Amino acid sequence: MGYCHNFSKSLEAIRKRKHETLYEFSQELDVSKSTLQDILKGGNTTLHTALHIAAHLNVPLSTLTGEVVPVEKLDALTALLSYFGWFERLRAEDQRAVASHIRAIMEVLQK
Repeated sequence: MGYCHNFSKSLEAIRKRKHETLYEFSQELDVSKSTLQDILKGGNTTLHTALHIAAHLNVPLSTLTGEVVPVEKLDALTALLSYFGWFERLRAEDQRAVASHIRAIMEVLQK
């Protein structure tokens, strides 16, 4: 497995966690549906497009190309955070950012 494969699997895990169609996810990422389909098939894309996608997801590109985090773990973190009133009051975009930062902290702690 390589970075391209991890990129593909990471994006698919995020899409499934959000329960979005390919079209909805492509709109969120501001890429065409056909580009997203190509990426999901094998992860191959330009560096510019990969950076563009990472920026729209508000995560470092290295997070998307590194070890793939199982959907269950992503759901567990979001579920845990939802118990905090302050988290529930955040906009969806801000919730994703907080969860992303906490995941990054957890990755550092696991080293």
